[in-house]
Amino acid sequence: MIQTKKGEKKAFQWFLKLAKGGNITGRNNHYCYQYRIGTTKDEGKEFKRYLKSAEGGNSESQNNVGYCYQYGSRITKDEKKAFRWYMKSAKSGNITGQNNLARCYQQGIGTIKDEEKAFQWYLKSAEGGNNSGQNEVGYYYQNGNGIIKDEKKAFQWYLKSAEGGNSDGQNNLGYCYEHGIGTTKDEEKAFQWYLKSAKVKNITGQNNLGQCYQLGIGTAKDEGKAFQWYLKSAKGGNITGQNNLGYCYQLGIGTVNDEEKAFQWYLKSAKAGNITGKNNLGYCYQLGIGTIKDEEKAFQWYLKSAKGGNSTGQYNLARCYQQGIGTTKDEKKAFQWYLKSADGGYHKGNYNLGCCYEYGIGTTKDREKAFQCYLKSAKGGNITGQNNLGQCYQFGIETAKDDEKAFQWYLKSAEGGNRNGQNYIGHCYRYGIGTEKDEKKAFQWYLKSADCGNSYGQCKLGHYYRNGIGTPKNDEKAFQWYFKSAKGGNSSGQNNLGYCYRNGIGTTKDEKKAFQWYLKSAEGGDRNGQNNLGHCLQHGIGTTKDEEKAFQWYLKSAERGKSTGQNNLGDCYQLGIGTAKDEEKAFQWYLKSAEGEDSYGQCKLGFCYRNGIGTAKDEVKAFQWYLKSAKGGNITGQNNLGICYQYGIGTTKDKEKAFQWFMKSAEAGNMAGQNGLGYCYENGIGTTEDEVKAFQWYLKSAEGGNNRGQYNLGYCYRNGIGTPKNEEKAFQWYLKSAEGENEFDQGSLEYTYRNEIVNSKIEKNETKLLQAKNNIEVAVKYSNDHCYCCICWKENGCNEICIEYYQNFGLCHGCGKLNIYKNTCQNCKLIEISYLSKCNSGNYEIDKIIHMSQLDENAKEWEIWKWIDYCKFKNIEYLAEGGFGSVWKAEWTDMPEELFRFYNSNQVALKKLKNSQQISSEFLKELMVNFHCRDRYVLPIMGITQDPKTKEYQIVLRYMKNGNLKNFLQQNKTLPWKERLWLLNSFIRGLETIHSKGFIHRDLHPGNLMITEVHDGSKFIRLGDLGLCRPVNESLEFGTYGVLTYVAPEIMNKNQYTQASDIYSVGIIMWVISTGKIPFEREKYDPELAVSIFNGYRPKIKKGTPKCYVELMEKCWHNNPSERPSAKRIFNILENWIRNLTYSEKSENALMFLNADQEMQNIDSESLCNETSCSGPLYNEINYSETHLISRPLMKHSSAIHNKINKYQKLVPEPSPTLIPNLNIIFETNKALKNQFIPKQIELPIFTEYNKNSNDPSAIQKFKQTIQL
Repeated sequence: MIQTKKGEKKAFQWFLKLAKGGNITGRNNHYCYQYRIGTTKDEGKEFKRYLKSAEGGNSESQNNVGYCYQYGSRITKDEKKAFRWYMKSAKSGNITGQNNLARCYQQGIGTIKDEEKAFQWYLKSAEGGNNSGQNEVGYYYQNGNGIIKDEKKAFQWYLKSAEGGNSDGQNNLGYCYEHGIGTTKDEEKAFQWYLKSAKVKNITGQNNLGQCYQLGIGTAKDEGKAFQWYLKSAKGGNITGQNNLGYCYQLGIGTVNDEEKAFQWYLKSAKAGNITGKNNLGYCYQLGIGTIKDEEKAFQWYLKSAKGGNSTGQYNLARCYQQGIGTTKDEKKAFQWYLKSADGGYHKGNYNLGCCYEYGIGTTKDREKAFQCYLKSAKGGNITGQNNLGQCYQFGIETAKDDEKAFQWYLKSAEGGNRNGQNYIGHCYRYGIGTEKDEKKAFQWYLKSADCGNSYGQCKLGHYYRNGIGTPKNDEKAFQWYFKSAKGGNSSGQNNLGYCYRNGIGTTKDEKKAFQWYLKSAEGGDRNGQNNLGHCLQHGIGTTKDEEKAFQWYLKSAERGKSTGQNNLGDCYQLGIGTAKDEEKAFQWYLKSAEGEDSYGQCKLGFCYRNGIGTAKDEVKAFQWYLKSAKGGNITGQNNLGICYQYGIGTTKDKEKAFQWFMKSAEAGNMAGQNGLGYCYENGIGTTEDEVKAFQWYLKSAEGGNNRGQYNLGYCYRNGIGTPKNEEKAFQWYLKSAEGENEFDQGSLEYTYRNEIVNSKIEKNETKLLQAKNNIEVAVKYSNDHCYCCICWKENGCNEICIEYYQNFGLCHGCGKLNIYKNTCQNCKLIEISYLSKCNSGNYEIDKIIHMSQLDENAKEWEIWKWIDYCKFKNIEYLAEGGFGSVWKAEWTDMPEELFRFYNSNQVALKKLKNSQQISSEFLKELMVNFHCRDRYVLPIMGITQDPKTKEYQIVLRYMKNGNLKNFLQQNKTLPWKERLWLLNSFIRGLETIHSKGFIHRDLHPGNLMITEVHDGSKFIRLGDLGLCRPVNESLEFGTYGVLTYVAPEIMNKNQYTQASDIYSVGIIMWVISTGKIPFEREKYDPELAVSIFNGYRPKIKKGTPKCYVELMEKCWHNNPSERPSAKRIFNILENWIRNLTYSEKSENALMFLNADQEMQNIDSESLCNETSCSGPLYNEINYSETHLISRPLMKHSSAIHNKINKYQKLVPEPSPTLIPNLNIIFETNKALKNQFIPKQIELPIFTEYNKNSNDPSAIQKFKQTIQL
């Protein structure tokens, strides 16, 4: 019947009217509901309609109601009710109901099982035309279940069923044609009926069709199609199909070899009762094919298969009894099962039975019977017997040894196609046994043996390909042959295959597979496999780490003479890996390994001698064993030999040789050697210093996993050694080094945490996005919402999540590139202009600078400026007044989330500039300087705002909650020296950044050094107030300006500012950090003090200050600018001090600081109150109560100094241009003349000599003559 949509609706309406009118056929309109004909599917209504129709006498509905009750479809399962409804339907003549009723009797569903009644109802159903019933009747006739067996009737009923379209009938008919059951055998017809059955998804038909394709029954052989049909059959649950599919996976028939899948399908087949599957499953358990080796399970499955009559299973069971595989060894039972297997026609059973007679295995030894077995085999052309005879001659078994006869019998066996014979003849050619040595012929016979499936030949062939013996080297072919060998059970091949998987030789690297193959090899007794398996277990390669098992396998390998195993066993005893630590045993095993010419053992033996492990310490012997190891190609030995030459351990120190051995080790891939070579290049040890090469070798070492290399690479990134400075990369490498338990890790991580070197905001937000997805509610929303996300522009339902976590950045709508701010993209100018117009300050210059920061693709979170509406600030509080404006504290109410997370606070500082209603050039200069000096070590600008009432512009800065350096030190008087050094370090980093960008700060003092907390409550400084900061080639228009005590003397004499001028300020700040005091706090900051400072007057150095710190501080405040160190030099010195305090507390510098910490507790807190001095022997104590930390004009102070210099020049009209005296020293006998004359410079060679010989009259006389006084 052809229906249209419109016709279906009308049909449904008519069925509905008939049903309401009481028509039972109409009530059976469940068909409409079930198949959505003219209505929406409704299973509840469907069953009710079934029931009404059934109760009205409709036999089809009665059958359907029975079906629902039988399977619990649309109603609670109830087999008794199902049986009753089937009975009603059957008695009403419904053939489907009759068939279902027969099945109930056949299987005991809802009633007592009764085969005779089942047959009767099947017969009624069949005679009524039910093709399923016809198939069942055929089955009953074929097998004689409850009826007399009759194959012809069976064939006839199968034919009716098949022609009626029943897939089971079609399959059974095919089976009859294939085997000639009830008809003439016809494989082509069998194939056709199997094909019909398979196409309608009959699983038995699919398996039989697969066999036809595999074996070429009634069709052309096609393994690919065979596999596909086996797969369909197996997935459908056919146990024979499952076994056949496993066989395909195991041997790679029509598919890629996959032992794990093979095992799984064998398991399914076996559990379902297939005897061949049971045998194959036993084989998998025995050899560990696709599963963990388990000989007991193998035995159990062989037993089940053997008892089921499988001859192969009987053979395998015999082998289990013979060799004690998974059971107690019992040769008598082995003999009996070999006999059964042989009687069953299995050729291996016949051969092994001969072996039993020959060697008296499970029976009385009978060489005649054995000979008869072998003779029958050999004379009949049995190549295995010929091969065995060759072995007898080769090894003199029960006959005189005769290599030539052995060769001849091997040759016959080999030429006859025996793969073992081919392997043995290859062996004869390789080693010249009974013939001349010939590697090419050996290769050819190994190839033949391998092609025939001989696992030994395959392994040898893999070895030849891998090493290029008798053929060109070919790793891929080597892998393929090792694979075949391993599959064939060859333990050596399994070991080599594991090696290939582990190292990616000829295949993709796969450590799990490597482990599995090593395991098979080790269990097969291969000492190399045992050693490699131990290595995997020790290090968790491809398996769970298990050191005890590792030790056991190393022991087995070592006891069998494997030198590498002996070396590894030594490691176990030395380090207590999987056993009790025993250094003497370790030494002994290393010695055995070394004497066996194992380069690793030689290296370890050298280590024992060097460190006195298990033997007396002997560096000379250590050197000698390292030398042997290195010459043997051991890369660790080469590295250690390099160390010996570098430091003169057991030999004469030789840096060039050290470099050469490090080079060999590094180039061969040793990570420690790469690190050592990097160190040589970095420090010029045995070669020219080359920081780029140092970086490259550290990089190789680090990428290889060496934690010292990772640390050194981090150090290079941190300090810009051989590569651009990158502190985030430095942090990442320090973190990796820490994961490797590097002894330097904690200090490095402390450095990165203190300096706020963290991951990017995108990584953070991606993590939160993933976390949000794990929330159930979000997940539900995620799965239901399929609109385009407004942030990432993907159709993945993440709209709300992205809005929440990516609110300040997203994908550009134009180019799809991830940007810091939404819709800002340098490649999409229209979008950029559209965006920028939305955040406008109204001032072109300010907007320009803000936009420059926003469009910087490399900018970090804290480097991006914003125009911030003043209304976004609340709780504004006054903090302090400065030379150019005032500072206020506020809360930024809508601070971007990434900034809030980074700073962990929404508090900001507002720097309100005086008279900034109109943007001046100086204000813009300050902004531009801040823009160019953006860095994590400089107090970051977050944005710019404007007070709508006063119209004053304000710079929005990070709020530093611990205030400035002066206030902090006054509140932390007993701060440990390490913390003081960290503070100084963070300050110098900021200054070094400014100097490296070509600027001078010009206004350094504690008031501009702001402090806040970071990791674990530790503090750091951020350098602020760049108002006077200018490029090195630019002069200030308003003269000398600053805080008097921090301004360099040469600046007071109206000289040009230099970066060295900033370093003078550093020296005074170092004094502040060491004392916690304000310099000259009891003196008046007037021109007289300026003159004294210019004359060399310096603060009194606190007693107990570490000597190294004092020396650096004095260099920084030196009167001669050229003597002052650079910011980078100061930073390097500080880094060294901190490193010593962190890693080498016994070093000289570290002890100075630690002793200073101890003395700090004993110093009188008022010991410095009245102490100030100059750098020479004389100083004044002038007390004033006023102190200053505000930058002010110093023109008067500068003029006073200038006047003093003019007065001096009148007294000494022609002074030496290079020797200008320090009058404090000249007039040491007349202190009244102090401060009368002020020199320009003081620390010149003549004064250095004078100071060293201050008690020598001749030195004084020479000094006076020199200055022409």
